[in-house]
Formats: sequence, structure tokens, C-alpha cells
Amino acid sequence: MLASATVGCQDTGGDGAGAGPTPGKSAGASKAPGKGEGKESANPSPTASKKPTEPAEPTEPTKPGKDTSAGALTCDQLRNAALQTPSFRFPDAPAGTVAFTDGRWEGDGVVIELQPQCGIGDMTGDPAEDAVAAVKVTTGGTGKFYGIVTWRNDSGTPVPVAAASLGDRTPVESIDVSSPAPRQATVVYLTRGDSEPSAIVTIRRSAVYRVTEPTLAELHHSDTPYTP
Repeated sequence: MLASATVGCQDTGGDGAGAGPTPGKSAGASKAPGKGEGKESANPSPTASKKPTEPAEPTEPTKPGKDTSAGALTCDQLRNAALQTPSFRFPDAPAGTVAFTDGRWEGDGVVIELQPQCGIGDMTGDPAEDAVAAVKVTTGGTGKFYGIVTWRNDSGTPVPVAAASLGDRTPVESIDVSSPAPRQATVVYLTRGDSEPSAIVTIRRSAVYRVTEPTLAELHHSDTPYTP
């Protein structure tokens, strides 16, 4: 009984003309979606279900990351960076624009040289890491004036924003921006007591600085005896 009923259903599906009166309601229901092409009418539903997953929306949130992707400054970049601009003056430098060429600038009898002591880290409070480096200014006499400069990371370009003068013949030994306190640089340099001649150095000073544009303000320092 069940076998014959199954055969009957298959016959009506394959010959729509001869079996019209008997399966009228079932035939009408199958013809409405796809006009007798039941297998093809099932295809649109999986295709429609794919459409909501195909838009490129998931990739769009990665685009804003490009605006903050500028890497940290490097000490090597400073060798061809600006040192003095119309809006920023470096202590002990002559008036006018000053920019390094391979770490050196010369004019009006003055030579300014970038020193190897350099530190990389956040000094200005934004996500891009800045640079702090030592600079030496040599005048026509015996004076050799040392200073430190902070270059802000402006989309990967070093821009001088703050500086401090360390005095005559006070060479810098090291600069560390990765100190425990944020936005501070520890500078170690050689100096002397106020009453001692400038031709000698007797003190190794470790001083901590913070940017207060356009200066690097010393927060505190500690001294230890130094013997050449």
C-alpha cells in the first residue's frame, strides 16, 4: 500500500497534463513559487542568506589605524632635522633658521653639532614617541656650549619644541627617556661647582627634565664627585 502511494506521487510530479484533476491542490501549490521548477526555486534562499555576510564593513574599522601608525622617531633622523625655526629658538645659537646636514650646521663663525647621546620616548603626551638629544655649540673662542633638545614626533617628522642649556664645557654622557615617571628625560652630564673654573669638571650630574614648551624644565638633580 505505501509503495503504490509513493509511485503515484512521483507520477503526478512528472506528468502535469495527465494527472491534473486528481492532485489539483498539490500541483497548484508547487507551481506557484517556481512554475513547476521546484528545484530551481530553492536556490534563491541560500543565495539571499549569503548577501548580509558579504559587505566590506568588517574591514573598514582598520582604516582609522593608519592615522596613528607613525612610528617612533629615530636618533638617526635628527642628523638632518631642523634645530631652530621661526617659532622656536635654541639657546646659544645665532639668530635665524638652523637645520642640520648630516648632524652639523655652520654659519657666522659658529659650528653646531648633534651629539651621539640620544633618547627615544614620549615627552609630549601623545602616542607618538619623541626624541631628546644633546647638541654642542662651538663659538670662535674656547667656549663649547652644550644643550639638550626635545623633538616632537609630528607624523614621523622631528620638530624641535623645547630645549635647555647646560652651560660651557659640560659634555653629556647619556640621555634616558624610559624613566619610571611619564614624559621625563634623565640627562647625565659633567659639570663643576659654581666657584670652580670652567676649564675643569668635577661633578657628574644626573638631572631630570620635563617639557614645558619652549623649554626643558629641570625638576631635580643629584650630584656625585667626578675625577677625570
